[in-house]
Amino acid sequence: VASWSEDGLHFIIKDKNSFEKDVLKTIMYGSFIKQLNNHGFTKINSELKRVNVNVIRGEEHYKHDNFRKGCRDQCRDIQPKRQKASEQEGHIIKNKHLTEEVKRLNQKLAEQESVY
Repeated sequence: VASWSEDGLHFIIKDKNSFEKDVLKTIMYGSFIKQLNNHGFTKINSELKRVNVNVIRGEEHYKHDNFRKGCRDQCRDIQPKRQKASEQEGHIIKNKHLTEEVKRLNQKLAEQESVY
């Protein structure tokens, strides 16, 4: 289903369907790949083909500098990517607008209640 490459520098998902069914079980494959990307893993199929490494159709090869065979201690250095400043800024602005809207609605509600 999955294995290390011969050099131990990346891992290979050999059968996506079996990997999802037997390993992930309750997690969708697409969500798993999204998490790999979010943690800095890269799919290297094209890179391997460029240097004439045989990549079997249907296999997916992923690597991360801190994910190597026999180097468990390096795994602790695999962290989620930080959100870009522009994305954080957008969330802050949206949050500010929502806070203002809640205040406005609360004031309107208070006015309505005082009429009754």
